[in-house]
Amino acid sequence: MVFITTTRQISWDCVQVTLSMGSSFFIRTCYLQVLVDHEIVVNRHLSDVELEDLIAAGLVFAAEKAAMGYLERAEHSRHLLTVKLKKKGYADVSIQRALDYLEERSYLSDLRYAESWLRNRAINHAEGRSKLLSGLLSKGIDGKIANAALDNYFHTIDEDAVLNMAIEKCLRLGKSQEAMERYLARKGFSYKQIKSKISNL
Repeated sequence: MVFITTTRQISWDCVQVTLSMGSSFFIRTCYLQVLVDHEIVVNRHLSDVELEDLIAAGLVFAAEKAAMGYLERAEHSRHLLTVKLKKKGYADVSIQRALDYLEERSYLSDLRYAESWLRNRAINHAEGRSKLLSGLLSKGIDGKIANAALDNYFHTIDEDAVLNMAIEKCLRLGKSQEAMERYLARKGFSYKQIKSKISNL
């Protein structure tokens, strides 16, 4: 039977565990589903179920650390992290439990990611709400979250001013009115917005 040979407390909820079979890994005690934290002690013999629980907790912790590595570099959506972690070989169950933990503690936020994406997108693109919404949805952002991010974005950015920028670009390129209308529609501005602006040109 496998037993615990050493433990090392890393933080209040994180422990490094070494097993008699030679494996050594970190776990977060909240990831345990069978064992409880006070049962993680030296010389404790583990049943097959307990051993599986301990290893599963270690795999979730590893997925969490990998996700944090990405988040420390830039905001990520849950969908984007899921894709990246799957490519790294982490199992779905480990990924989802790790991302749940990070969301609960606000390390991961689809709303923050969406707002960051909108700010970065605005640097080189003049686009209307529907185009931006489509972009966020394509990134796996939930519709309600995407619309909340857009509400926040257009609370500080005047969509009318963005439309004026897009029209100025069309004028510089010498587009006809018909071509301009098609271009602005593709950029996500509504027919009403486009007509009200172009009629004044």
